[in-house]
Amino acid sequence: MVGIKDKILKVRETKSENGFGFFYIQRTDEDKKSLTLVGNAGVNDLDSVIYGYSVGFESLYSQFLPRIIDWLNEGISNKESAGEVNFHQCLLTSSIAFAYWINTGKNNVSLWKNAVYWQEQWNLNLDYSVPLGKEEKEEFAIDLLRYIQAKEYDKAIKHYEFVTKGKLFKFSTRLTGYNLAYAYCLHFSEGKYSVDELDKAGKGFLEKHLQMLYIQGRSVEMLYWLKTICDAREKEYTPEEVIYTFYEFVKDEDKPDFVKALLKRK
Repeated sequence: MVGIKDKILKVRETKSENGFGFFYIQRTDEDKKSLTLVGNAGVNDLDSVIYGYSVGFESLYSQFLPRIIDWLNEGISNKESAGEVNFHQCLLTSSIAFAYWINTGKNNVSLWKNAVYWQEQWNLNLDYSVPLGKEEKEEFAIDLLRYIQAKEYDKAIKHYEFVTKGKLFKFSTRLTGYNLAYAYCLHFSEGKYSVDELDKAGKGFLEKHLQMLYIQGRSVEMLYWLKTICDAREKEYTPEEVIYTFYEFVKDEDKPDFVKALLKRK
């Protein structure tokens, strides 16, 4: 398996001005004519933008956000589907909420509420009577984080209680996955748990999970966690700074020199 340092260096190379990633994202409305799934292409390009930001190329990649938002809007308006329509629309509406935030620095709660609508439609198809597998647990955590972005805390709490069948939640210093997401929900909704407590409780899980997401090309999922973590802190972050928060969960010896220089400047 590729190590995190090698992955970061590879992303830097690919997303550079001379890299394939930068060449590929320079798609235009003329290129759109050959696409079957325009919204899905927008999702893929958003992923490329997040990776570009993560290695210091905000100035190269920010220019593509308006076009990405337009393509996502088109996919949403046309009820585009790649497989199950509710799942795909949840993906598109969540992506446009992130794209709008990265582009403007403002969180649009109404966009997140639209994403929650499609999430709930998709969840009607799921069978929660059987134990959750690894992927289902990851999706469950993302559902809770999406509720947080939409400020739908009561819905998040009810969803957690439904899926866990009313199992009593116990805060500990080593939370994982959906329990950590739920703890953040209680922080925002009821003021429970300090930021320091949440940081310590999630550190072990996040160090492994966020690096896994980064290596596997799942930058949007990674961003759910990073944005939630930063939203809980009493500090204003730019979208670029939120993305750089990823490096809090990477050991110093695994950070390339260019990353250390970026973080020092920020």
